[in-house]
Amino acid sequence: MIRALWTLIKISAVIALVVWVAHHPGTVRIQWMDYTLTAHVGLFLLLLLGIILLSIFIYQTLKAFITFPSSYRRYSQVRAREKGYQALTRGLTAVAAGDVKTAKTQAARAAGLMPDDTGLPLLLQAQAARLQGHEEEATRHFMTLLENKDASFLGMRGLLQKALDQNNPDAARALSDKALKLHPKQPWLLKIAYDLHIRAKEWDGALKLLYRLEKAGGIDTSKASKDRVALLLAEAFDQDHAGRPDIALQKINKARSFAPDFAPVTLALIEHYKKSADINKARNALKKAWKQNPHEAYIPAWESLLKDNADVLETLRHFENLLKINADSAALQRRTGQAALEAGLWGKAREYFTTAEQLGPSAQLYRLWAQLEERSTHDETAIKHWLEKASEAEGESTWVCTQTGRVYDHWHPIALPHGAFNTIEWCNPAHMLHSDPALLLSQSADMAQSMIESP
Repeated sequence: MIRALWTLIKISAVIALVVWVAHHPGTVRIQWMDYTLTAHVGLFLLLLLGIILLSIFIYQTLKAFITFPSSYRRYSQVRAREKGYQALTRGLTAVAAGDVKTAKTQAARAAGLMPDDTGLPLLLQAQAARLQGHEEEATRHFMTLLENKDASFLGMRGLLQKALDQNNPDAARALSDKALKLHPKQPWLLKIAYDLHIRAKEWDGALKLLYRLEKAGGIDTSKASKDRVALLLAEAFDQDHAGRPDIALQKINKARSFAPDFAPVTLALIEHYKKSADINKARNALKKAWKQNPHEAYIPAWESLLKDNADVLETLRHFENLLKINADSAALQRRTGQAALEAGLWGKAREYFTTAEQLGPSAQLYRLWAQLEERSTHDETAIKHWLEKASEAEGESTWVCTQTGRVYDHWHPIALPHGAFNTIEWCNPAHMLHSDPALLLSQSADMAQSMIESP
């Protein structure tokens, strides 16, 4: 619209000029030596315009002839670059598809068409070399990419991927740190560096990277919160193992500030007090945690706080003291009933087992019922009844790796032997296997491997 309006204005101006000249007649006389030229002003202006246009045409023609070699050279360069980018596209597509032959051909073509470009053509050559299994050649190209200011990150990424593929965590970690200096807010790069620091057990560095990763949106907030606690506990375990209990306690308390109801935090605190021979503090910490959250994992910890050589009655009173704080736990009711059974108090054992069954029946509880019948009534029918119920009931919850389904006695930030970080959770293995059949295959593979490795 604007362009059409501008064209209309120019046409109107020319028409106005012609009309103005027509209404103001006159002549132009040019005298040169013995010659005199007289012409109407309109004709003169027309001749002058023709001379100007002819001059422009002659100038442009001469310029075209003079600049033809350089123009042709530029045209050839543009065409070569266009063909080079076409070769790059085809080559990178071939790399993604795993087409070794095409990738190699297009890499050579792109390098020939774009000899001065030390960016994408070198990347394609490096990727094609890796595809062929020529790691030394690929490394050479990636190293050359590092010299290009604009493409140095591509070289860094290629070398980083190579280190990861070759399972060289030290080299990968050094490269990821350098790459982060170039692109400090890249989520995928932060994630790689974060995982590498965890793998190297550099907990403090991993914590700093976790903060940056969360800020960059590379990790879910809830996952970041759980990982933060796990990293602090991992550092606390290492500090305690290194003989620095004060620093370990600082890390545990910091983890408590983030997740006061997380059972492994309380268990770590109790273990710290036990090693410091401060049993009263350990008991008080567990009582406080049990009141807020009666987690089943606290029961073995409470049992470990018994006095040495405690008799069966002292054991029973020990568990009853915890029940007084919070009795809403099938596991503790069952364990207290077991203590009563061991003390020969059949009536009390029945009371605790009945309450436990109301709160949450389990296979272990039904086996204890069978033991109670065997010791107190010797009723074979009742014993058989409870054992049949035990075979049909679900097992107990425990610490399970959510990746493999492997069961553990204790929580730990690293799930061995596969080394997954923060994947151990308290749950029922049967429920997990039912919801994810792939874990059953993983467990079967672990069992088979154990059978093969066992003598």
